[in-house]
Amino acid sequence: MKNSNKIISGILALSVVSYCTAPVSAAKKEEVIYIMTGADGGVNSVYAVNSFDGGEITDYGEYSEVKLLTADGTINQNGDEITFTSPEGEKVYYQGTLTDTEIPWNISIRYFLDGQEYSAAEIAGKSGALEIRVKIDKNENSPGDFYENYAVQASFTLDTDICKNIRAEGATVANVGSDKQITYTALPDSGLERSLYADVTDFEMAAGSINGVRMSLGIDLDDEDLEEKIGDLIDGAAELDDGAKELYDGTSELNDGTSELTDGISELRDGISTAQGGLNELTDKSSELTDGSGEVLDALKKIQESLSGISASTDQLEKLVTASAQIKTGINELYQGISALRSSVNYDAYKAAMAENGLNMDTLKANTDKSIKEISEQISELKKQLNKIKNVPQYTEQAAELQSQIEQLESTLTLLKGSSAAMNGTEAYLNQASQAAAQLESGAKELSEKYAEFDTAINNMSNSLAGLLLNMSELKSGIDELVTEYEKLDDGITDYTNGVGELKDGLAEISDGAKSLAEGADELERGAKELMDGAAEMSDGTAELRSETAKIDSTFSDDLSGMLDSVTNDSYTVKSFISDKNTDVSAVQFVIKTDAVEIPEPPEPEPEPEEKLTFWQKLLRLFGLY
Repeated sequence: MKNSNKIISGILALSVVSYCTAPVSAAKKEEVIYIMTGADGGVNSVYAVNSFDGGEITDYGEYSEVKLLTADGTINQNGDEITFTSPEGEKVYYQGTLTDTEIPWNISIRYFLDGQEYSAAEIAGKSGALEIRVKIDKNENSPGDFYENYAVQASFTLDTDICKNIRAEGATVANVGSDKQITYTALPDSGLERSLYADVTDFEMAAGSINGVRMSLGIDLDDEDLEEKIGDLIDGAAELDDGAKELYDGTSELNDGTSELTDGISELRDGISTAQGGLNELTDKSSELTDGSGEVLDALKKIQESLSGISASTDQLEKLVTASAQIKTGINELYQGISALRSSVNYDAYKAAMAENGLNMDTLKANTDKSIKEISEQISELKKQLNKIKNVPQYTEQAAELQSQIEQLESTLTLLKGSSAAMNGTEAYLNQASQAAAQLESGAKELSEKYAEFDTAINNMSNSLAGLLLNMSELKSGIDELVTEYEKLDDGITDYTNGVGELKDGLAEISDGAKSLAEGADELERGAKELMDGAAEMSDGTAELRSETAKIDSTFSDDLSGMLDSVTNDSYTVKSFISDKNTDVSAVQFVIKTDAVEIPEPPEPEPEPEEKLTFWQKLLRLFGLY
């Protein structure tokens, strides 16, 4: 039965309460009871406006006075009997002032400012934190069953120029020009007790309006159709639960993948660290290479100086050959180190390192792209489902659940796209580094080959000088040319060592990028974990929703007809509020008007006493001379 009550509450929330008269029947009379109250809700006066279709009218009521409103003629009052004649077929109205009348509701309106209570007259014009307490409950002294069958709608209007931060829990708040209209609704037999809050300056409030009318839901409730909709709700809850489970499975896979990615990036950083160690060693050797080249150049220059007066020394030639061989060996070692670096700093090597640690980057990338596509399709499908129910009032909670699921899937999609972009960026960055290393390797290779040729020339020259004595002038010319060329080679070696330093700096930037990538991967892993936890909570919630909605059908079908009858209120018979003798009544409505809270107008100044003029003064004033 608990679920049945929830269904009835849902119907009431999604239906528009119709404050109208009952359907037109053979009855001819309608009653509108006007009640004037003070700003505190106390009743000041009550009068009724009765309407008929015309003809010979006989009506009953305890009135202090009566008068016709829309027809000419005489209205007769004999005790509680009212009679008059009006044209047939024309609507006719008469008004009667009621005496000693108890209305169906007790109305209380109390005013508080900064926690202190004031009367309506006292609070007018004051400023501060305002609270208005409205209470409407049953008047036990009022006859009839209007309290049990009539809804009450209470409306109050606040001027936003003097009322700020308006708060009204349980009310409908609407903008009416520069005013805020606050409306409370109390269902039959329920009463009303609410507080309205605002920060006010020079407080005033227009007259309030309270309407009491028979509640009638202007809807046609069909048992079978409603049961079919409930079946759709149960199926939808099951689909939502299945989707939530699939989402949890997907986020679990994502969480595993991000963990693997984090581990792989850690391996990448280790590889980059190893490469940096090799470059640091090369950088340390660069000074030895440049120093050795400088020694060769100095030796050549000494030979050049020596040849200016004597022939080349055999010892000096041997030093030259030895130094050249050392430089050749150093250049070859440098070339081999750069080749090894190029082999380790590239995306294929990175993928291989990841594969050795159990992570296939191509599979991870493919799975990520696949997940992006699947989640995009899931979002599209869920949005279609949301569009079907988002404007259907009874599915407000399900629409909110779908909207939450869509937002979580969109968050997952963003994370997956970030992961894909990170993998693509890593590939592009490592390929770029590989290209730079390849260029450096090419330069080192060319340097090695050129120096091999130069070393061969050194050896050939040494052999020639050792075997025979050449013409010193020709040898001097050869040495001069050799010194000139070697100066160029020495400059090239200096440029090369500078290039090794630049490569070291570039690899340091790669290392910094890998660090940022690792931090991003850690954040991605944390986000994936949070997403998985959220998906688990949502899956638990949808499972509970599925379990609870599955019970609706069995608990709802047994007493559906009885509940629909109680909601539509079609069996209620309208009775006269004015007199039990009035039997042909089609509608009774109550209109209650409260006094406004107004700042009193300042009293008008008393007119100055008129000056008494003599005859001659009056004559002069006539011509504007006095």
